[in-house]
Amino acid sequence: MTPEASETASTRRLRDGAVAVLEENHRDGQWCWDSGPIALGWAAAGRWDDAWTELDRLLSAQWASGMVPHIVFWEESEDYFPGPDVWATDREPPTTGITQPPLPVTAAARLARADPDRTRARTRLDVLWPRLVAWLEWIERARTGPHGGAVVVHPWESGMDNSPRWDGPLRTAPEATHRHLERRDVATVSAKQRPTDVEYRRYLGIVQALRAAAWDTEHQVRDSPFAVEDVAFTAITARAAADLSEAGQGFGFDTSALDRIAGAARAGIAALWDAGEGWFLPFDVRARHRVVSITAGGLLAMWAGAADDGQVARLVARLDAWAEVLPFAITSADPAEPRFDPERYWRGPVWVLLNWMIADGLASSGHAERAERLRAGTRALVERSGFCEYYDPRTGAGIGGQGFSWTAALTLAWLIL
Repeated sequence: MTPEASETASTRRLRDGAVAVLEENHRDGQWCWDSGPIALGWAAAGRWDDAWTELDRLLSAQWASGMVPHIVFWEESEDYFPGPDVWATDREPPTTGITQPPLPVTAAARLARADPDRTRARTRLDVLWPRLVAWLEWIERARTGPHGGAVVVHPWESGMDNSPRWDGPLRTAPEATHRHLERRDVATVSAKQRPTDVEYRRYLGIVQALRAAAWDTEHQVRDSPFAVEDVAFTAITARAAADLSEAGQGFGFDTSALDRIAGAARAGIAALWDAGEGWFLPFDVRARHRVVSITAGGLLAMWAGAADDGQVARLVARLDAWAEVLPFAITSADPAEPRFDPERYWRGPVWVLLNWMIADGLASSGHAERAERLRAGTRALVERSGFCEYYDPRTGAGIGGQGFSWTAALTLAWLIL
């Protein structure tokens, strides 16, 4: 996707800055769902081989069960904890033993549809197709919950580590007393912007429980002390299956399994609607009750095409209420939520990734003007504060990590179109 000669100076600055971020971020580790936006960013920069390679590299670390791990440790690094020694999955290259939302599947589908070199698109998709389908089939087989939604067995699997929706389910998880608890994430980012030490010890306690069960990816819902049907993960799965089906049909692939997975996931989301709250809510599989916590994850039902007109109206009405409280949208949790924190990771800050998916869902749900306003507002936020990990919804200040890859990638793939 070659930059247009007529693009503005501000657009050129954003484009050049975003490409520089992608180039500068070394790849000693690869995060699963980050790879989806990163691939789209490379494609938007016209670097199609880099885009396809991003996904191929991730999928090359897929487990035999079909699971794609949430981190691949391509090189030894002291910058991330817990590292391979804590996970002890006995993989080469080393990986973690849990997954993340299958956003790379949607990215692969978009590359297949948009790559101007149709021979390359077919060749690369031929290689990725069985791996992508196997990942979705594993989610369907090993992670379907009592309502038909996808179950996450660790908050890290959701990608939204310390979202308020995990507070209740996480309380029953054991706290690890690992002597190597090294919060390297707070070495460069203020601790008030990250999960607490108690949360972190529980995260590690879940890792220890799954490791003790020998990383049996077919039975992690049984083995983990934490198991929650998550609306956002299910929505991303539904959309991934639908997107890959659409792309595959264009190349003559059999898409029947994908159509089944997409339909079942949408039905699972519908079953998680709470009419009283007017929101799609997670379900705690261990405690056998809904998790009453209003977070932006519920909005992804629109991304999946799983919300009917009445439900969309209620979701949008609450978004309007949020906008009356804080000037920068969309917060990752309800500002009226008692546990809302505008600076702490997924408990309130604005994320470009969430805005991208929510805007897409709004547009496909009959709210194209709202979607465009969200895109324009998100672009203004990035122009103002840079390619940050997330943003303070009160001030628009960039917080968290700086020079963040998926923010840069989605600037290329979404914000400067």
